[in-house]
Amino acid sequence: MHRAERFIAACQQMANEGTGARLAMDRLSDGAFIGWSSLTRWNPDYRSASLGYCLHDAAWGKGYATEAARALLQWAFDTLDLNRVQAETDTRNAASARVLEKIGFVREGTLREDCVVNGEVSDSWVYGLIRREWRPSSPGSRDDAWPTGAPFR
Repeated sequence: MHRAERFIAACQQMANEGTGARLAMDRLSDGAFIGWSSLTRWNPDYRSASLGYCLHDAAWGKGYATEAARALLQWAFDTLDLNRVQAETDTRNAASARVLEKIGFVREGTLREDCVVNGEVSDSWVYGLIRREWRPSSPGSRDDAWPTGAPFR
């Protein structure tokens, strides 16, 4: 099975099991696929989930990760009624850490030697955002272009 097929199968399994959603990100100007964003590890008992995103190198630094994360957080807190969303990032990925901090996440700790990236063992930072600390984007921002309700299906 090819990587794309495995990826799609994993997305469908998450949706079918109700444990998360992974969404494609397409650039509005030309419809090009630029990456994905996700809410995974939904736990209705604890009202929590994990946020993730991955973008093509050419899409870095253009605000797409921030826009997608804000839209998913809006959905997580308003529609899914979550209380906490967690995210993790490689400690060497300063840009991803900035995205999380910009939208209100607080760095809560470090997971030592938690992941392997390009064959190299690395630490991860753990971030958390609590519902009462969430500040939706301001009116007139780029985020107003996102549809209301569930962003998939």
